[in-house]
Amino acid sequence: MDEARSRKTKRRGAMAAGLLVALAALGLLSAGPASAASRGFSLHNVSHADLKLEAVKPVPTGLCSPNTHCVKPYYPMAFEGRPNVGDEIESSAWEIFELKYGFSPLGGIQYAADIVYGVVGTDATVEYKIYVWSTANTSECKVHGSSKYDCTATDTRLKFMDER
Repeated sequence: MDEARSRKTKRRGAMAAGLLVALAALGLLSAGPASAASRGFSLHNVSHADLKLEAVKPVPTGLCSPNTHCVKPYYPMAFEGRPNVGDEIESSAWEIFELKYGFSPLGGIQYAADIVYGVVGTDATVEYKIYVWSTANTSECKVHGSSKYDCTATDTRLKFMDER
């Protein structure tokens, strides 16, 4: 009699475990999509000039020569959030670019963007290139058309300033 009761208890336990697995699977299937990871690159305008976003473009890979066929001429570019072209950033204000994050066991740049701001009231522009690697974030910047301004780019921190 104890043996029969023991088998019955084992069956109930197995049935309960199976039911829990089924409910968990059903819960996972009905859950919404997970948010994709991104890296926030923050631009701080510490100059006395306003900036106007002129363009957000893909960054060329640099892996193509003029006489060959390019398989992937640009790094992928995708954002979870960013300002719109035409938006302005006032003096002492911040702007955030949420560039998507990706991981590859092979490493390398996963996402990249070329961001161009015009300096309002001048012909000067500032260009930021931002990169998300599998294990790091990098950036670079350059001011075009004026020696009155300067910029810095360190990891995810971007800055625009008056020349000292």
